[in-house]
Amino acid sequence: MTRHFSVYTNDIGESNLDKLADSSTNVNDYSNALYLLGKELGNVLAKQITDENICVACTVEDADFLAKGIIDSLSILHSDISLACFWNQRQQSISIAPIIKKYCEPTVNNANVLVIVKSIISGACVVKTNLTNLIQYIEPDSIFVVAPVMHTDTEKKLNREFPSAITKKFKYIYFAIDDERESNGNLIPGIGGNIYQRLGFKDQDDKNKFIPKLVKERRESLITASKQKITV
Repeated sequence: MTRHFSVYTNDIGESNLDKLADSSTNVNDYSNALYLLGKELGNVLAKQITDENICVACTVEDADFLAKGIIDSLSILHSDISLACFWNQRQQSISIAPIIKKYCEPTVNNANVLVIVKSIISGACVVKTNLTNLIQYIEPDSIFVVAPVMHTDTEKKLNREFPSAITKKFKYIYFAIDDERESNGNLIPGIGGNIYQRLGFKDQDDKNKFIPKLVKERRESLITASKQKITV
């Protein structure tokens, strides 16, 4: 097993990566570690993003912790942040992850910076699916592929799925690179196993019934703002 840390990894990042890898970490502490890793990743992004109109795209399981941490950090310097959240049904046998539901805010269409977030990027299947969906109707100037942990082949795998006009916009932001897998495909140490179970879901079907608090709050905020405009 070989784990390499990136130039962005600090003591906070390493400490919380260790919590994810530790099988004894309970759901609350695991969730909080993801949130803190999100905040650290957001701090890294905030130093590199100069444009406004940022779209943060995530999966449903990552919304309330990793994605929220990133948004909280980015919001200190950037006000125009929209959210896209995807519910994917991963099919392990044929490496596809169709979208069964999505939440996209209206201002996603205006994004010139796309930040696509995943708790771990191993085979790049989910990221490829969600990114393909988004670039059908937005044309970002830059695309940040962001995760606490990636497999050593992530960049190569994802880059070969898109034309050079898209891949030239990619920038990968991560804290750790792993190169070994278990027989079930999970990276070692990765994020300590199956993300759904570590976050307290029974399985993939269970997480796909879940609506994140982040989505509920932002949707309610949009509805309230829309009603205020109508009554003015």
